[in-house]
Amino acid sequence: MTLRMKHLCTPQSTMKGSRFLACYLISIIAVPALAQATHHSFTTVVFAALTAVTLKGLNNIVHECSHNSFSDSHSYNDRVGKLLCIPLLINFVAYKKEHRSHHMHLGNYALDDDFKLRQNLDHNRPITWSRVLRDLIMLRFAWFYFPRISMKNAPHRIGLAFYVGIGAALYIAEMKYAMWTLILAHAVFLPFLRYLIDIVDHGGLYATELDEIYKSRNFIVHNPALRTFFFPRNDCYHLIHHLYPYLPVHCFGKAHELLMEDPVYAQLLHHASLKTFESQVTIEPKHVEGSKP
Repeated sequence: MTLRMKHLCTPQSTMKGSRFLACYLISIIAVPALAQATHHSFTTVVFAALTAVTLKGLNNIVHECSHNSFSDSHSYNDRVGKLLCIPLLINFVAYKKEHRSHHMHLGNYALDDDFKLRQNLDHNRPITWSRVLRDLIMLRFAWFYFPRISMKNAPHRIGLAFYVGIGAALYIAEMKYAMWTLILAHAVFLPFLRYLIDIVDHGGLYATELDEIYKSRNFIVHNPALRTFFFPRNDCYHLIHHLYPYLPVHCFGKAHELLMEDPVYAQLLHHASLKTFESQVTIEPKHVEGSKP
């Protein structure tokens, strides 16, 4: 199993990575432009949601860069990660540190810097629809998932200057629909997507006493449209990511097929279903073989 999995741990080339990146960056420009062209409030909301999907994809690429799994060049991963952190209002160095602690201390709010600020969302408790509905109605997800910006942080200052410049240009050009598309995407839809995905990935499983294989879940969506909207970078295999943090996203499907040969992994619910959230951990088997970050 381990040897066959290692054959999958080869990231894509920088050329292929650049093509993917170019598609996302073009979308960031094209989708707000389409919103402006329609001159309609409803389509602006729709295009804001699509812009958030693109931003979520960029956020996922930053995540891949932090694991050096986006491309086969470490220096390219570092440059892309830092570049994309500007529109996402993230500090790449701090992000890598926080995310490493997430892998090392998954289930421990005190040591997991990635989830520490979201402790009040109770990802360690069983998922209930009333709690999720409360978080959505009260917009709690926006508070917990909007970037914590500090003017002392150079990447944050650059990112803010970037958006002030864009906002000023759109205002002068009287492109209010494009401007509102970006505002809604950042302030509402991107935090909403991040909130939902964290529930899918770790909701009800975030506990130190669980075995590693039970602290995350796959949520494999087969519908292409839904999969693109919620998991733009094939990231519906989150359990696989935690078992093999350096595995490139395009190999998750093949890795899943290999892991299904493991009886412990195979007994879990992997496909998108409400039953996935109802399953309870009752045994503590051995770890499926995987690598630490």
